[in-house]
Amino acid sequence: MEIFDVTVNGSGFDPEYNFNNYALTLVFKDCKAETEKTVRANLRYYPTEKEWDLNPIFYEYTKDEKQTMIDQIIESENFKSAFEAKTNNLEG
Repeated sequence: MEIFDVTVNGSGFDPEYNFNNYALTLVFKDCKAETEKTVRANLRYYPTEKEWDLNPIFYEYTKDEKQTMIDQIIESENFKSAFEAKTNNLEG
C-alpha cells in the first residue's frame, strides 16, 4: 500500500525533548484491491540529530515499513508546507 494522501492536523515544537511533532492523517490506497485505509500517526523530527520517528496510532509496522512511510510523507506537498512553516511550542 502506498500513501495516497497526507493531512497535517497540527504541529508543535517540544522544547523539553527538542523535537517537532506533526499530527497526521494518512490515507493508504491499494490500487489492486481498490481499498483504502486511514491511519492517524505522529511524526517527530529531531532537528539536532536530523532524525525522523513515526508513531502510527493503533497499527504496528516494522522499522523498514516506517522508514518507507517517512520517505513518502516528507516528499508530500501537504507535509512540506507544514514543515517549512513556523512551528509553535507544545505546552502541557
